Amino acid sequence: MLSRFVALTVVVCAAFLFSTPRPIVAVAPQETAAQVDFDSLHAQATAALETLQVAHERRLASIEAPEF
Repeated sequence: MLSRFVALTVVVCAAFLFSTPRPIVAVAPQETAAQVDFDSLHAQATAALETLQVAHERRLASIEAPEF
């Protein structure tokens, strides 16, 4: 009896979930890809890499510094 109730509950919940309409989002993938400025992304990545390298060099310099 309990197993039938659980099975019926699962079927009702599944039917409810599949019957609800899903929101429709219109996305134009070609337009989105065309709007990406790869030169700007490359410049930002280069700047971030340089910042990381400077931070790494500072950390190495602080580790290598003699302690008194």
